[in-house]
Amino acid sequence: MKLLMENWRKYLAEDITADIEGPTGAMPPHLLKKQNRQRDARGLLRSMGFSVRRELGRGAFGVVYEVENNRTGERSAAKVVSDESKREIENYTFAMEEKAFMPEEYAKYLPDVKQLITGGGSTIILMELLEPLDPQTAQELFAAQDAPTASKKPEKILKDPEAVAEIVERAIEHNRILDQMRLTPEQYSEITSVAVNAATQSPHSDADKLINTIYDAVVGTLTFQSPAISRAFEKALKDTVLYYFDKQIIPVHQPEEDEDHYDTWTSGGLSKTSALFPEAEGLMAAMKYFMQDKGWKPKDVHINNVMRRPDTKDFVIVDLGLFKRGIF
Repeated sequence: MKLLMENWRKYLAEDITADIEGPTGAMPPHLLKKQNRQRDARGLLRSMGFSVRRELGRGAFGVVYEVENNRTGERSAAKVVSDESKREIENYTFAMEEKAFMPEEYAKYLPDVKQLITGGGSTIILMELLEPLDPQTAQELFAAQDAPTASKKPEKILKDPEAVAEIVERAIEHNRILDQMRLTPEQYSEITSVAVNAATQSPHSDADKLINTIYDAVVGTLTFQSPAISRAFEKALKDTVLYYFDKQIIPVHQPEEDEDHYDTWTSGGLSKTSALFPEAEGLMAAMKYFMQDKGWKPKDVHINNVMRRPDTKDFVIVDLGLFKRGIF
């Protein structure tokens, strides 16, 4: 049995290698090119007096290493991207050159880019070393999918009557079954008022109990044509309420080309809920500044692209590759 298992592991290893290298045993050209580029970049860093301590992560645009200055002992992050990644290089160059002239309240949300090093078909973006977000912050503000139990967001919302009322109003307004029933404005106003009053009488222990309260209030006010429609309303209600509970506070992407959307965009459309998380206000204000004053369009501002400074705990947008300047 032991020999059988060893042979099986050997077979799997050979099969995986064959998938990577191809039938001739040679690594595909694009992978070989990428591997050589990373090797050359590490060699360039060493030649400049840096020790490559470890790999921090990989993304669509390159690989990030933790490096240490052999003379000073200072540690930094070195992001290695292909010279073909013109937009990303331009965005980091812009951040490095313009950050000094931005108000500090906005500039602090961009990384401190120390140097851009070019060689061997790569550009090395040397920047400050940061720390990842803690699971609770990641889940509450950025809707991270890897730590749902860490979030205290539902608890905060359920304790605040104004935030609860805001979600109830949105859940009634955007319920697809009610929309299909073609209610009059007066009917919408009545059931919304009844549902909000019921939902804010006393705190609920969880979202499901809140949903039950809203449902009971609506079915006690509005007549449904059949039990099937009533059940469809309940399902749609649950989906909508949970959507607003899960809706991330800090938006991932910029709004459309319409300045009227900026205010609702920066609050995620839920101003009362967003107010429960004041730590997000500064970053959203900075993103608005990048758009309106600098011509940037922030994209992919999510858990994998935002970190924190170890000393000040400021948020920092570390991946600027999908930011887009207005000049493009």
